[in-house]
Amino acid sequence: MRNNMKAVVSALVSGIIAFLTSILTAFQGQNTGFDTITDGQWVTAVLAFFVGLGVTGGATYGVRNGPTPQTTQNASPGGRSG
Repeated sequence: MRNNMKAVVSALVSGIIAFLTSILTAFQGQNTGFDTITDGQWVTAVLAFFVGLGVTGGATYGVRNGPTPQTTQNASPGGRSG
């Protein structure tokens, strides 16, 4: 269950960032505002959201949480081996 939530949160954050980046790109220019964004730019922003959602969610879900590797200590307590 924890892996699923990690993937969902990662996908949503990535999708939102992709959407906002597309909208920010559409705002570049002298006369900007939501009314100046064309239909094609809205479609691009929505597609960027879904691509970010799908790619990041799938990739995050595919990488399982694993135990942290334990380091073996071969040295003596004083820090010197021998």
